[in-house]
Amino acid sequence: MFASIVLVVLCSLVNGHDSNNLITYELTFSDLYSTEKLSGNVINVDNNISMVSVLENLPELRKGMLNITYLNYLWIENVNLQYMEEGVFDNQNISLISLAGNKLAKIQSRIFDNLSIIFLSLGGNEINFIENGAFRNMVSLRELILSQNKLTQISPGYFDNTPHILYFDVSSNGITKIEEGSFSFLSDEDLTIVINDNAVEEIHPRGFENLNIIELSLLNNLVRDVPVELFTKNKIGMLVLGSNQIEEFPDIFSEGINSSVKTVMIYDNPLKCETVEKLMDSEQKSGPSCFLEYDRVARCRQN
Repeated sequence: MFASIVLVVLCSLVNGHDSNNLITYELTFSDLYSTEKLSGNVINVDNNISMVSVLENLPELRKGMLNITYLNYLWIENVNLQYMEEGVFDNQNISLISLAGNKLAKIQSRIFDNLSIIFLSLGGNEINFIENGAFRNMVSLRELILSQNKLTQISPGYFDNTPHILYFDVSSNGITKIEEGSFSFLSDEDLTIVINDNAVEEIHPRGFENLNIIELSLLNNLVRDVPVELFTKNKIGMLVLGSNQIEEFPDIFSEGINSSVKTVMIYDNPLKCETVEKLMDSEQKSGPSCFLEYDRVARCRQN
């Protein structure tokens, strides 16, 4: 009897899995209506499946637990995921992955190496450390979500050969400063960068250098000074600076300043009346649209 038990355990270990890694998941078929609930040590997916959703607690995701021929959506959300082994995504053909709402604290280097996904969400985890090269050779990646984590900085070293990211979201972290070259990993494409709800106090003049940005959002931070280079070193369509600590705004509307900005959302800041008047005058002269609180504008004009 004892020998039989030992044999069963050994067989399980030889296969690289144990019963604690049992995965309960739901398949959504290509018709988007039919579903099937399964359990096993490996998620097996063929060409007839559109989405896989892991349903129950899954603390670890190890190499060999995925066998995916082709899949649009892999959703491993809110299942207490704490660790991913390097190589777990090797040779997996997936378009969109969400690992949101888990307990990941660290993203190791090469964990997503050569993964040909277009969307990756790591939002709502506990990530406080990302190794250099964590996002490597992800040439198809268009959208990366790192919101609602515990990051204090963004380093270009995290990225290696990710040339087509168009949407980058690091809102609701603990970032305090935009360093020089922080976003140099992004290419000169039509970008949306979201850094809302952090603690950003300082923006380096070359923090966003040589980028073509559709929207740059720094809503609800602690920014006091806006460097003029933000406008002269980049192309920015919409700049969102609402709910910061800005009193003065650079004179980007004077002659000699070539600014592409079309909209400046700067409401809920302690702007000086001189700055308010300058922004309003510029808007009347076909400058950018400036969104301010009506009562602040009214008070300044009364004075």
